[in-house]
Amino acid sequence: MMRFFRGIAVPAKKAEHTVTNICQNGLTNGQGWWHMEHEHPGDLANLFDKHDLSIEDTRSGSGAVAAVCGCGDESGAIYYACRHNRSSDHNTPILIEFEADKSAAAVDGKDFLYSVFQGGDPERARPVLERSFGKAVQRYADRAWSTEDQSFRIAMCNLAIHDPEVIEAHHKNELVLAGRHGTIFRSAFTVTLPVGPEAIIRVSHPVPTQFVPQPDVRLVDLVRFAK
Repeated sequence: MMRFFRGIAVPAKKAEHTVTNICQNGLTNGQGWWHMEHEHPGDLANLFDKHDLSIEDTRSGSGAVAAVCGCGDESGAIYYACRHNRSSDHNTPILIEFEADKSAAAVDGKDFLYSVFQGGDPERARPVLERSFGKAVQRYADRAWSTEDQSFRIAMCNLAIHDPEVIEAHHKNELVLAGRHGTIFRSAFTVTLPVGPEAIIRVSHPVPTQFVPQPDVRLVDLVRFAK
């Protein structure tokens, strides 16, 4: 099992109901927060060897399942709850700590990894990817950068985010990454829903903070325009 942390913000009048709902029902697809989907592409080894791999080979749409975002560390989730997701209306942060099997998780690459695969400068990006996503990610990145075909590059990232070694390495990442849309995190995942109440470890109100982690690496410093 792996430990995940999710940071959300809700209106103050709904805060206690939200906490009770999560404790009693876990995380489900009908709770009204922004959810995502992910889809395991299938046999990673066979797809990796396909010379004309495309997005269509890795995303059918019919196999997509509802998922919820989470971080691999508490501080990342607190940042999302207290800063990134917090607004004047959704002013009450909530931290959710839960467990899920590694097979239920995928790296959430939308704010960092996909951009590096699609337009990363290999010389600058390789050491960052190895530290943040492990050595296993390099084979996917190098295949992606071997062609200018963006469908192939995206498809390679679709494989990488589901590789168990990449998931495990990213969960342990300590580098603070600054990605798209002002996101700041060490690790980001999607986890298949539902997450049952038995998997909920803790639901709490973190103290609102103005602290912003200082990024060690910025996406804009790794990406160049693809030819």
